[in-house]
Amino acid sequence: MRFAYRYAHRIRAVVVCSCAVLAVPAMPADRMAVASAISCVVLGWSVLHYRLGMAGVRPGGLLAADMAVLTGLCLTQDLTIPDSQTMYGSTWLLVVVSIVAVGYQLMYPAGLALATALLLSVVDLAGAMLDRPDGWDYAVPNVSWLLVQSLLAQGLYRLVLRASRAADAVGTKAAAARRRHEVAQAQRSAEREHLATLHDTACATMLMVSAHGQSLRPDILRTQAAKDLRRLASERATSGETDVAQELIAETGDHRLAVRAEFDGSLGLMWRPAVAALRGSLGEALRNVSRHAGVNSATVTATREGDTVTLVISDDGAGFDVTRVPPHCQGLARSVVERMAAVGGRATVDSRPGRGTAVRLEWPHV
Repeated sequence: MRFAYRYAHRIRAVVVCSCAVLAVPAMPADRMAVASAISCVVLGWSVLHYRLGMAGVRPGGLLAADMAVLTGLCLTQDLTIPDSQTMYGSTWLLVVVSIVAVGYQLMYPAGLALATALLLSVVDLAGAMLDRPDGWDYAVPNVSWLLVQSLLAQGLYRLVLRASRAADAVGTKAAAARRRHEVAQAQRSAEREHLATLHDTACATMLMVSAHGQSLRPDILRTQAAKDLRRLASERATSGETDVAQELIAETGDHRLAVRAEFDGSLGLMWRPAVAALRGSLGEALRNVSRHAGVNSATVTATREGDTVTLVISDDGAGFDVTRVPPHCQGLARSVVERMAAVGGRATVDSRPGRGTAVRLEWPHV
């Protein structure tokens, strides 16, 4: 509705100002001065009406003032329409009244807009009667057509308005559906991250307890449980940045492997969820070395080029066939590959039996 209101103001200003300027040269020389004065009034009011309308002045007062100016203009046809114009449909005044009446249909409520169009028609016909008392009926067809134009404009406006509201409703529903989908995706991503963190912390600790049984010292278990709690608590942080090297070094120190770390000196800061994904994936890769590789050492290298951080965890252990991983052994797939994909990164695993394993992590995936 606001677009229609502003559009009507612009079109009306252009048409009315053009008519007021072009009307002056058509007048006889003896009425040129009066016609010029009336034309200046019309021009000035048109510019003022446009500026006030676009500025959001109360429409009631603006409409009343506009009707007063147009009434005066219509009632002075003997001064603004040359006697040589025998066809009322070709007069500049009818063009002005028509564009104003049609514009009202886009500016005001239907009842008020049609009432003002009817009033303009009556005033315009009255002006024709004052100008030519013996031949005013020449204006009747065109004044009648003015009413038809107003009705057509009102009907077209209502059709467009109804279609626009229907389109807005469809767009609103689509936007709501997109939001629900995005929320569902975010929930699933959060669930996957939470499950991956549980796999790396509580599940890994319980597996350690079951493997070592009574030989596990209580102080080691308490230390590991405290680390798990800290990891689970830090999982809630989803904004800001954190130091990449610091997090990776902290993770390598949590494992019993002899880890040879080769870190680029300019790893810098990075989005916290991405760093958490890198750290969690690093931890799972090192745990897999401890459980399955048959070696007690691993190499971790980290480099950064621009905004891309690349982390490689490699060992010289037993290796495995990546195409024949049992369904119950999905630690790398879920805690590494899916975790990196959830933050827009990528993880690849390169391994062959007897040739060791290399896990490559990249964020962002480019």
